[in-house]
Amino acid sequence: MRNENYPMRELANLNRVWHRILESRMSDLGLSSIQSRMLGYLYFRSQCGKKVFQRELEEEFKIRKSSVTSVIQILEKKGLVRRTGVPSDARQKELVLTEQGIAAQETVLERLNRLETMVNEILTDEERRNWFACIRKIETRLEEAEND
Repeated sequence: MRNENYPMRELANLNRVWHRILESRMSDLGLSSIQSRMLGYLYFRSQCGKKVFQRELEEEFKIRKSSVTSVIQILEKKGLVRRTGVPSDARQKELVLTEQGIAAQETVLERLNRLETMVNEILTDEERRNWFACIRKIETRLEEAEND
């Protein structure tokens, strides 16, 4: 049932549909949502020439150390990530994408871009501008409410 008095409910419903489509389109890659997000984070940070350590993932994704460790171990077993020692601190291990990890992330990006193109094709330029204006307006108000 659609009710225009509940825009956030509609946004949540849209988000669920989006995630179902993403999971369906990415299922052959064998990546869970959090694995894919961490892979993406490592990819974009490496593109900027920045090193990534486990602690940064804990903070970025707001999850416990043990959870990050589990995800990294799975990504290592899949051959997508490796840990490399840091000469200045033997305790720290930099997280680095393997060639296979880079290829997997590039596949993810290609598929995401196709989905974004599909959505953009159904919206006019004006609808897209209005969409983003509304989203930003809601986001600003929610952030204000968070600080109230």
